Amino acid sequence: MLITTAALAIAIQVGAPSKAATIELKGEPTRLSWSADGSQLAIQTSERDDKGMTKNPRHYLVAASDGKLSSTQASPEWADTYWAWKSNKYTPWSPSVGIEPKSDTKTISSTSSPMGGSLAKGGTSGDPSAGTSAEEAVSHKMNSQMLNVVTLTLMGETVGYFEGVQFIPGYTFGWAPKDLAAVAYVNSSGRLAVMDKDRNKQELDSTKGVILPAWSVDGTKIAFLQKAGKNKYELYVAPVTK
Repeated sequence: MLITTAALAIAIQVGAPSKAATIELKGEPTRLSWSADGSQLAIQTSERDDKGMTKNPRHYLVAASDGKLSSTQASPEWADTYWAWKSNKYTPWSPSVGIEPKSDTKTISSTSSPMGGSLAKGGTSGDPSAGTSAEEAVSHKMNSQMLNVVTLTLMGETVGYFEGVQFIPGYTFGWAPKDLAAVAYVNSSGRLAVMDKDRNKQELDSTKGVILPAWSVDGTKIAFLQKAGKNKYELYVAPVTK
């Protein structure tokens, strides 16, 4: 079900997401990119060191038609190009409007997840020799009770929150093509949401624990991942109409 959370309905309509695939990955997904023709998605995973920083990237390709997963030695050039656009600080529709990061420190007595639900918890590699998971990195930091916090806002809306782990641009948001003048992001409830340049918003209440929302290059789809168990993730794709 799609819920409109602003007084004025957003012109863009996002349909119910469908599960494209359940995939098993080594490491924590840290990038999701569309090919220009929409036939493939690229996923990059990473390990975490005990300070929550990413290392040891791995690369996968997913066929959009049937969800078939394959590994690759390096990130395709088109995936790098897409990610540079997706994670840009400034909106495609205005170079004067962009993500505003705020850094702070926080003293806590129990772990809490960032928006998206799996950056501080989960994301284990499944390979004991490969590195530390995000959850273990946060647990290590808990010894001192002090965590670094980065909050991302866009036009007054919180579109990202990172506690005790490396801030990854594009992890919790993804721009729509310029003509749509909108952004897909993970809201404070961990659900997929969409906001346009006039701050009209929509939320998909059937989603939860969303990470890496990624708008297709042609503007007709939004892909994202949800954790489905140890080393397993569900890839969803939602249709977009205007």
